[in-house]
Amino acid sequence: MLVGLLNLVFTILNWALVLLQWALVVYVILSLVLPQNKYTQLLGKYAQVLLTPVRRQMERFFPKLVSIGMDVSPIVLWLLIFVVRWLLELLRNILI
Repeated sequence: MLVGLLNLVFTILNWALVLLQWALVVYVILSLVLPQNKYTQLLGKYAQVLLTPVRRQMERFFPKLVSIGMDVSPIVLWLLIFVVRWLLELLRNILI
């Protein structure tokens, strides 16, 4: 019973993170192709909540990276989500 519940929780968390990664990819592509679209702006409103802290930390630790004029925070956030998914999978294998 407990193993099944833990398995369900880990599966839901993994799928939520996968959806978040895909939403981030869709936002990046839409913001390049259709920056003034209402759906791009809607996705951007939610994506900026996650991207702003990443940008702040990047400015703090890598100030020269900010000066190149290219925003790499979506890539960093995508990699962070990937690492969290990997760690959740490791935890799942340990516990189950």
